[in-house]
Amino acid sequence: MKISICIPQYNRIAFLLKNLDMISRQTYKDIEIVVSDDCSIDDTEEKITSLQKHYRYPLVYHRHKKNMGYDRNLRSSLELASGEYCFVLGNDDSLFDENVIERLVTFLEENNYPDVGFCNYAEDNNRQIVYARAQTTAVLGYGYLPALKHAGSFSFVAGLIYKRETFNKHNTDKYDGSIYTQMYLNCLIVAKGGRLFSINETLVLKDLVVEDVHRNSYRDVIAKTWKDFKLVDGGLPSVINVLIAAFKDAGVASQTIEYKIFKRIYSITFPHWILEYKNNKALPEAVGLIGGLYPYRNKNFKHLNWINRARILFIYIMSSCVGILTPVFIFKKMKSAVYKWLKK
Repeated sequence: MKISICIPQYNRIAFLLKNLDMISRQTYKDIEIVVSDDCSIDDTEEKITSLQKHYRYPLVYHRHKKNMGYDRNLRSSLELASGEYCFVLGNDDSLFDENVIERLVTFLEENNYPDVGFCNYAEDNNRQIVYARAQTTAVLGYGYLPALKHAGSFSFVAGLIYKRETFNKHNTDKYDGSIYTQMYLNCLIVAKGGRLFSINETLVLKDLVVEDVHRNSYRDVIAKTWKDFKLVDGGLPSVINVLIAAFKDAGVASQTIEYKIFKRIYSITFPHWILEYKNNKALPEAVGLIGGLYPYRNKNFKHLNWINRARILFIYIMSSCVGILTPVFIFKKMKSAVYKWLKK
């Protein structure tokens, strides 16, 4: 079985080169690497075309003629693949150890080749802290219930795994520009009968550390002083919209499903980010998020009936208060335990 490791690339070539160096140590032999370059303005093309000549695995490199945006580039990396399965990585992520692909292939063969899945990940600067989005190693089922329950596990793209023929069947540009096209595609696949699986192992190493190279992140741009205050939404309205669209397009949309999507975002994701911003000494950003996520600002909110709108407004008020009033030290102490509890 061939496994394609698919990497959407844009700049930060130092991280990509470290990623590729780590991948080259895999014990599994039938691997190809696919790099889809979204018109990087650094020396990505020169470095990768040079590496192609002596890299251990086949290295497919495609450069877009113009910048296409994250979603299109992600889909392009999967479209270029020729393996039976595609394992997605960010350019600054990598595989956790040298046996990752071998263990993945064993699971796929023993479980009759399921359609789409996810695994756990840890950060390069602290490998002991595992983000356990997968609570079990198993096939989780298919239909709208598993899709709805595990939708949040599709937000982080590294470690998402696709059977290529299933991806090709559902691939669409409908939500390019949302920055969450993978959430749309995964929920659509599972809701329409694709078998979802999870692997309760750390297969991905997130946020590689490259000496003397600064990694840009959201922490660099969030408002930490009131002069930088503005309304923000953290991309959460986009998450709500693509999830609702996925269930509509799968033919299983309902008032209950739409309410549950709003409820999860406003009761879990929203207060988490308020606290995360506070943890990064960015109270103005946290307040901007509260204003930016006023429910009536979302186009789909009006589709809820008045009872469900009232419920979401109440959750919004309570989550805002909890996020602002909870001390940061409590958040830091409970963050890991709460994350594991929410994933059960």
